[in-house]
Amino acid sequence: MEVIAKVPAELSATATPAKNTEAEQSGEVARVLLAALFDTGADGDGTEILRGAGFVRSRRQSGGGEVLLDRFGEAGAECAALRFTGVECHHLTIGVTGGYRLEAATAGGWLLAQVEAGLDSYWIPQLPMLRGLDRNGHILAHRKAGIVELDVSASGLEIRLGLSAGLVLDLVVWRLPAEHTGLLRSLQQLNSLERQRYFLWSSHTAYERPADTYLHWVHGHVYENHEVWPNYWRVCSELDAYALYVIFSGLFRITEKKIYDLLRIQVVFSVIARQSDDGGWYHGEWTDDMESHYRLHAGGMHMLAAYFEETRDPIVGAALSRAASFAATRTDRLHSGMWYLHDTLEHNTETLTNYPFRYLRSRALGKSESNLLVLNTHLDTNIAMARHRQVTGDGKHSELIASARAATRSVIALRPAEWLYRPLFWAIGLTFLPTERAKALFLPLRAVKRMAWKYLIPLLPRIKAVYPRLVMPGGYIERELTMFAFSVRYQPVNLMDLARTRRLFDEAELDPLLAECFAFTHDCGIKDRWKEFKGKEEDSLGFWAEALYHLGLTNPDRRYRAWLAEVMIDLHDTGLGLPPSLLGSNAEAVAPDQQRPCPCPTNGRLRVANLSRGDTIEWLIVNPTDQTVALEWEKTPADEMLWSGTDSAALKRMMDILNILPRSWIHAIGKHSGTAKP
Repeated sequence: MEVIAKVPAELSATATPAKNTEAEQSGEVARVLLAALFDTGADGDGTEILRGAGFVRSRRQSGGGEVLLDRFGEAGAECAALRFTGVECHHLTIGVTGGYRLEAATAGGWLLAQVEAGLDSYWIPQLPMLRGLDRNGHILAHRKAGIVELDVSASGLEIRLGLSAGLVLDLVVWRLPAEHTGLLRSLQQLNSLERQRYFLWSSHTAYERPADTYLHWVHGHVYENHEVWPNYWRVCSELDAYALYVIFSGLFRITEKKIYDLLRIQVVFSVIARQSDDGGWYHGEWTDDMESHYRLHAGGMHMLAAYFEETRDPIVGAALSRAASFAATRTDRLHSGMWYLHDTLEHNTETLTNYPFRYLRSRALGKSESNLLVLNTHLDTNIAMARHRQVTGDGKHSELIASARAATRSVIALRPAEWLYRPLFWAIGLTFLPTERAKALFLPLRAVKRMAWKYLIPLLPRIKAVYPRLVMPGGYIERELTMFAFSVRYQPVNLMDLARTRRLFDEAELDPLLAECFAFTHDCGIKDRWKEFKGKEEDSLGFWAEALYHLGLTNPDRRYRAWLAEVMIDLHDTGLGLPPSLLGSNAEAVAPDQQRPCPCPTNGRLRVANLSRGDTIEWLIVNPTDQTVALEWEKTPADEMLWSGTDSAALKRMMDILNILPRSWIHAIGKHSGTAKP
């Protein structure tokens, strides 16, 4: 597609019009016009497969391919996804006729912008892709479709793409109606917050601009944007869909651009479209048996809860209730209460034989042998169940939610064998150090560190089976009880989920534990280790930032703001981007009618965390660069703010321009002066 990028923006391109508007086969070449993807044709709208408020998805066959068409009601915009199999074809020609200007979109991809009045415009967010799929929809292979021929003239554009046996060709095209010129402009002009990177919770990759949506959205479903261990195929993920939804909600509030509302609507209904009849979502991340991973399932519930809370769309509410009923049956009973399982394979010892990790069978705490007692999935699922109750008013799962809370309190309160665990985790804690700090240890301590890594950590599952415990002396939290898979990457995930649990259920008794564990994580050296293991552990920084955001909403301690600023600098250095909640539009954390738009600096080098909620307006503005940057706004906020700096010295009120020193930050807090838009 690099050839297209070299075509001058002013140059029109040509195509020979097809005699019919469907993809038609002619020998070894098939042809489709972009307009044909949106043409209802003689067979009407095709088969409607999903409808919601302001959204309709239909499916129809078109020559050698299938077209999914998403329509967005009064917005007039449409998104078509062509999946072309073309078994008998070697090439596919895509064309458009009329007076168009081809240009690279600031939002990513390419715009075919009208130069004649009355013509619709088209947005192609990603290059046509060739993909190999299995019967379960896993993406086994993918690459850009090669351009065989490009024909340009004054009347249109025609591109011939090469096909490959065994691969489908996927193309996504948006039609932007001529009468809605704002949609076209919104893809050509992006502010600094629209262009920065955002960390995605499931694939741990980054979103940077609207076109990146279609690195995840593939023919009507939302996938992770990376290959998943152990099979290294791409799987669907409701958690990445939820991350995209929170990003779009934040950017919609900031910019009021309709495109972000349309993108989040598309993501919501694409997740609903993949929901099984039993209410669950299945992934097959580890096996061909399409096991369900309940953390991803909970992500779908969080997203549906957020959208339903804001729109009250009954289709979304019904899907959320089905998902809650599914999650309610994926549990195991402990002595202290109900525990949510991690995935389908944990349901019995027979399915657990397909687990990709070694594990130790244990009936500790009254659990079943197959329950590995994974903490973060349990916490997240109970939060999702409580959110279902909160936004729908349906209390039928209240007893389960209360029982799961009791199990949580019991498990995290376990403190057996302090005499054993304290020296054990003092030694294991040495393995958390980054390389330079580890090298500086005295020789005896380096020997202890090596012994801990080589012998003590492998013994942990057996010790925990005898003396069940997840919260360790000092503040480290184990992910689970009996797996032979020690991973420091789950420390910030556990903290994030505990901070969310504390806020949602108002469990102030968690405050001492949170204070200890957050301080341990900040001070023990593990953050520098995450940065050091690039490509393996640095994504933990994204969850550390999320954890600090959620804690900061209920705890005004200034040190947590300072730590959040530090990790925002780290996220800039690693290129991961800020986690979505920092835009201030995570409905679980701040209800939609209590959210306030994140202020937008004119200088794209600055990063902002929006901790505003209700009448409290609070921002953290960070300069992660090595140069002083002046703080100026795209639109000056109306709220009167009190400012302070990195050294906690009082600054001035916000009407004056502030200079933020290199690798530094400023904090602003005030009261809301008006009414927020819902």
